[in-house]
Amino acid sequence: MRSPDFTATSALLPPVYQEQAASFAQVDAYLGLADELARAQVEALEDLLAVTGPDAALRWPTHLPLTAGAQALVADLTATYDEVARWLSFTVPSTWPVGAQGVVARRDFLAKATRLWRRRGTPRGFIDWFTLYHRLSVTTERPVLVEHYKIAGPGFDPDPSTATLFVPVSASVATYAQRIGVAQFVRWYAPAHLDIRVCFVRPDVFDTFAVFADPAVLADTSSAGLATYESDLKAQAKLLRELLCSVVSVVSHADGIHLYGCPAERPPVAERDIDHLGIGALPTDD
Repeated sequence: MRSPDFTATSALLPPVYQEQAASFAQVDAYLGLADELARAQVEALEDLLAVTGPDAALRWPTHLPLTAGAQALVADLTATYDEVARWLSFTVPSTWPVGAQGVVARRDFLAKATRLWRRRGTPRGFIDWFTLYHRLSVTTERPVLVEHYKIAGPGFDPDPSTATLFVPVSASVATYAQRIGVAQFVRWYAPAHLDIRVCFVRPDVFDTFAVFADPAVLADTSSAGLATYESDLKAQAKLLRELLCSVVSVVSHADGIHLYGCPAERPPVAERDIDHLGIGALPTDD
């Protein structure tokens, strides 16, 4: 049974409209057309939890014939999840998997979307959204965002709205196309008050670099403890400033554009035989 909470529009009209039964019947019939559309939307919302909830996979969509088959079910769930995602102004990227795995990825996003939406515009929310969008491992591939003004000691940058995003290189961000996608994501979803540069770094930089692996800790609040803590902060801030000034993004040999023969090729080639730009072979003197 549907919820009895839906109230017909005509019932909300002032009592004066009900003084003449014939006229009210006409008004009620006319407004009933809009009520049918509104009631359909209410019913769709009531079904939404069953479609997108944790146990949605245990139910067959009521509007889908039982003989439709598995592919039709996956397509229907994918379309439904994409529609709900658009309510959050989120378009599922083309890099996400398709089929049953795509359904799982969309369900994972929708399960976390509300919490992420509450933190939109904040550095933490940006990193969470970045990790989920690119389907990165939270433990080994999660990037680090450093806002320059937060570095202890002399200011790294006079502009407080600058930041650096350290992205560990992994299979998810290894190719040129994937890195272009990362840059686009930063332009689309970065907090409006930040101007962020993206740097791709070795995955172990967060495990071996002292600033990340062994951050300064305030052991005690005594004078000696505070002095040690301040000294550690300054030393790590110096290291972090050196890292920010020296870090560069590295393009692998495979992703590089070779115009002519490359001695690193085995065997060496006379002309570039890999089209990294996707536009065909470059012209030659011939």
